Amino acid sequence: MVMLGFQPSVDQKLEEALKFAKANNFDHIEILMDHPYYHYESLNSAAVLELKGIYDVEIIIHASAVYTNFLSVSSVMRRASYEELEKTLKFAEEIDSPLVTIHLGWNPGFITSRGFIFKEEWYEKTNEKALEELKRFLMDKEIVAIENTISVKGVIERKLREIFEETNAKITLDIGHYNVKEGHGLFLEYEEKIANIHLHDNRGEYDEHLPLGEGSIDFKAFIPKNYKGYLTLELRDEDGILTSKKILEEVLG
Repeated sequence: MVMLGFQPSVDQKLEEALKFAKANNFDHIEILMDHPYYHYESLNSAAVLELKGIYDVEIIIHASAVYTNFLSVSSVMRRASYEELEKTLKFAEEIDSPLVTIHLGWNPGFITSRGFIFKEEWYEKTNEKALEELKRFLMDKEIVAIENTISVKGVIERKLREIFEETNAKITLDIGHYNVKEGHGLFLEYEEKIANIHLHDNRGEYDEHLPLGEGSIDFKAFIPKNYKGYLTLELRDEDGILTSKKILEEVLG
């Protein structure tokens, strides 16, 4: 069964988001740990469970993407990222969340007098080490889903294949990222691992998070046949959420 949901509007606190979900016939919400309303330090797990029961709406989790970087060249920062993720996973267990989405992180480029410069080869050794760490971490983490975020090639592509083939890690497929980044066809190769699909639109130039239908993405093409996972609208605005829900329901029947 497909579960239709959304990331809350940036102005919604938890009960407001759950009430909005219930009133508009959504099955779940995905709370984003980067938002001060939704970080585990801002929420009481017992209160969250009570609200879930009252509104009968599932809650899944998007781990921090801003405050973690599993590809950092700094081992100190990577350790801190894992500590943050471990605490997020503990919170997920406390509130009975069945899925936690993570971003891999990023490698920086540099502004120079010749313009912005980024070279993949600068990071080959550290990315190899960092993704081997991630693979070991994910060996016993069945609720973690890796989202397609950065461009995928070289060492990153090879290590992601290892992760998907050697661990129980799942995939959160973000169709907006897919439309503007290279190498994301890899994630479609492991269709059976897709547990969550982030839905938003763009015009193929950058990640705009437009309502469905306002960009160039054929979003129906990204939903696998007989898909039974989460469909999560990632607009973070009530009007955009409701507009996109209507379009999605019309297209999917």
